Amino acid sequence: MTDLHDREAPDSEDFVVHWLAPLLRSATERETDDVLPFAVVQQISGDDDVDTGTAEDAIQVDWFDRARDGMEAAQRSKLTAREGHRRMLLLAHDLPAIEVSDGTTVGADYLTTTMKPTRMPYADEKIVRYVSRYRLGTSFVAAP
Repeated sequence: MTDLHDREAPDSEDFVVHWLAPLLRSATERETDDVLPFAVVQQISGDDDVDTGTAEDAIQVDWFDRARDGMEAAQRSKLTAREGHRRMLLLAHDLPAIEVSDGTTVGADYLTTTMKPTRMPYADEKIVRYVSRYRLGTSFVAAP
């Protein structure tokens, strides 16, 4: 049997998806028929430090919404992105430990904003997209 390290960086995407769940539906991919509002969470880069047992990942969150609740798409989407960003700021402030999909409890060591919610182009004119980026630090967890 091949030897492997007994600890690894937690799944940052899964962690953020679970963190956002009380606020809005989120996942690592979005289908065209998914109900809005919706957040897509992607790890866009990252590194591990085996000596300290820590990881730092760049996380991008795409916030999607449309006209609803008497608001135009631009206004509603901006509000959704602001609320989502405030949820991420709460994560940065409280640094909670939460259970993720595989049953592991994961805690954030730190979270910093590298890009506040910013409107970005999107192919569907009825949907408005905002993007924000964060740097998430975590400690290694036991490998399954």
